[in-house]
Amino acid sequence: MAVRNVLVREPRQVPTEASPLVTPGQAVPSLPLSAREAWGYVFWGLLAAFIVCTEALAAFWSGFPIPTLSWTTGQLELHHHWFKLIVVGGLVVIATRITFYPWPFRHLDD
Repeated sequence: MAVRNVLVREPRQVPTEASPLVTPGQAVPSLPLSAREAWGYVFWGLLAAFIVCTEALAAFWSGFPIPTLSWTTGQLELHHHWFKLIVVGGLVVIATRITFYPWPFRHLDD
């Protein structure tokens, strides 16, 4: 029984909150963003903006000097067939994570 107490966590009641989207015009979060969450938005927003800008510039400018992410991925897939498995595997992991969110974690940092 002592081993079970070490390995198994007792279930606890998870507090539930009402959705902030109860009525139109009242979609205001009850808590402000934490610093970690705000920096996450900044980091991923800047990364996405950089990728979108380089891809758009390369699409309309034939002599664009910076190799884009799509070109690099295409070259790696052309020369190394096993790299396709990594790309498809990554897409499957991302799609599964988005589909079943918030599983397996019920809370942030759980």
